[in-house]
Amino acid sequence: MKKFLLTVATVIVILFILFIAAIVYSFSTIKPTTETINADLAKYFAKVVYIPRGIPPPIQGYRETIYFWEMETPEKEVTAVRLKHDTAFAKNQAIIKLTLEKEEKGDPSIFNKVLSAIIADRQSLDSARDPQKANLSANPQVGYNSIKLSVIPATNQTVQIVWEFSKSSLSDDIVAKYRRLENIPEPALAFLYSLPHFILSLFSS
Repeated sequence: MKKFLLTVATVIVILFILFIAAIVYSFSTIKPTTETINADLAKYFAKVVYIPRGIPPPIQGYRETIYFWEMETPEKEVTAVRLKHDTAFAKNQAIIKLTLEKEEKGDPSIFNKVLSAIIADRQSLDSARDPQKANLSANPQVGYNSIKLSVIPATNQTVQIVWEFSKSSLSDDIVAKYRRLENIPEPALAFLYSLPHFILSLFSS
């Protein structure tokens, strides 16, 4: 019986040490690396889409980062827009999608009016404004492989633009940061990513 209790106690101690080590590693390595990747992606995507300063901080999840803000036309019309992109933290995710879209109940006409203040890439802007003459091919100067549009057929108004990027073709600095995560199996990486968010939420509640 004593031997059994000693074994159980040893296992508990080992698991506790591993859990503490996981917390330390997640805060010291995983959290800063993933946050830096998100910040670097925002700068990289600025060649395609302007992200205004002073907007609410993005919602950062393991698989997706989401920005949400409002735009105003010269006529004082207001619409909310959503910009989201894959995080591609997982080693096997080779493609990153960047998506700009109107809010679910937003006015498509107002969304189209503000596109020129959001989209930095001329090819993308012209395609979104005139889908019938859209050039959806790759743009090596900006870095995306393709453009996809979601359009309301009756009005020919664009309500969503999706750009696809190859993770391997991003800047060397971003690719190097992704490599820091490659040796961690995805289930473990997802767990380590979630740990700081879980712990911080416990202290904030």
